[in-house]
Amino acid sequence: MVRLLTEVKYSLLSFFRNKGAVFWTLLFPIVILLLLGYVMGGGDGSYVLYYNDSDNSQTSRGILQALNNTTVIELKDGAGMDLQQQLKDGKISIYLEIQAGFEQGIVQAKMAGGNATAPALQIYYDKSRPSSLALISILNEVINGLNMRLANAVPVVGAQAHDVATQSVSYFAFLLPGIIGMSIMSSAVNGTVGMMAHNRATGVFRKLATTPISRVVWNAGRIIQMTIILMISTAIAMVAGYMAFGVVPNVNPMMVVMIVAGGAVFSGLGMIIASFIKDEETAANAASALTFPLMFVSGSFFPVEQMPWFLRYLAMVSPLTYLNDGLRSSMITGNNEVALFSLAVVGAVGVVLFVVGVLVMKWKED
Repeated sequence: MVRLLTEVKYSLLSFFRNKGAVFWTLLFPIVILLLLGYVMGGGDGSYVLYYNDSDNSQTSRGILQALNNTTVIELKDGAGMDLQQQLKDGKISIYLEIQAGFEQGIVQAKMAGGNATAPALQIYYDKSRPSSLALISILNEVINGLNMRLANAVPVVGAQAHDVATQSVSYFAFLLPGIIGMSIMSSAVNGTVGMMAHNRATGVFRKLATTPISRVVWNAGRIIQMTIILMISTAIAMVAGYMAFGVVPNVNPMMVVMIVAGGAVFSGLGMIIASFIKDEETAANAASALTFPLMFVSGSFFPVEQMPWFLRYLAMVSPLTYLNDGLRSSMITGNNEVALFSLAVVGAVGVVLFVVGVLVMKWKED
């Protein structure tokens, strides 16, 4: 036990003396969290709709007022702007054109009954932009409501809304556990590979082979050291998530155990990589080549369900997927069944990789 604690102590001192390691392990995940959070999840949930009211009538103003009352549409007057060119240049995703004579056309259509066609609102949009499709849906709902009132229609079918208590997850809340999972993977794999490659190159392993410390104790020390560092990184990420986005995760024992299991999984993976690839630079490149794709296919930044089918199969065999699911379930959604299943998978893989890592690492031949 004394040897293990001594190993952990000096490993932590070595880590905190390395300013580059401190930045990439503790601070870089925060940079990613803030960038992705503001770029992908930024805003207040409203949609910007540019309009040009050439009719400027009571009816057209009523339509704009009805759109404004939805609270999810931010209207911007496009008078004097070339909205068509703005749309072609990709500067806006949609705009509404209310042509001159719109109110007069509605009056004539009502007087003629079913013998005349009412004028239509002109909507121009970019179909490649998801926000424009959402806006069209909202516009259709508002227009249907206006048609009901203009036609003095009496509603026949009603609906009674029942508010069911659910826990919605914002993109910020979704992203935070993913960033923590990504940090666990990259820190454990790259940190373990870097340390082992450096120890091999400097002859530390040859010296360790002559000491009483065993490979099991040494590797256990690596996992304990990595767990302490990951706990610090997680705490910093949660503080940043709260200060920047107001995300308040649930801190609980399940989350802590998930972090420990994740550290074991990826520390073991790092040991295996460093044991088979002897060159220091090549081992570091191999670690990056493995961890970088896993960040994007394991649900760290985007839901796995949104990815193409072939990437979803890859996500199913990635331990980071289960680590992210477990962290998200324990910290955000409170789904204990998913958390327990994810923990079982991560824990089993962690034991296997740790045992394999200890077996393949041979000090004497170095």
